[in-house]
Amino acid sequence: MLFACPSVYKKDIPAETLAAHRTWLKAAVDSGAIVSAGRREPAIGGLIILRAESREAAVALLAQDPFVAEGIAEYDPMGFNPSIGELKG
Repeated sequence: MLFACPSVYKKDIPAETLAAHRTWLKAAVDSGAIVSAGRREPAIGGLIILRAESREAAVALLAQDPFVAEGIAEYDPMGFNPSIGELKG
């Protein structure tokens, strides 16, 4: 199942945490867990599209993000089943 996971930033992002977040994202993309990710506009948070078996699995994956570990961002994973477009099932 796919999950749209918007985040909201809770505090400023230190440069070293941003670098760790980007490393985590790249590894998750390379593994196929994350389909796409980017910053929201305005820059109040981000959005990750990921694959997971359940909401609990999505939450567990997102818990590994350095932004979560450092209390910088909170995610709200929402499952969805695309029916049209590039991500359709």
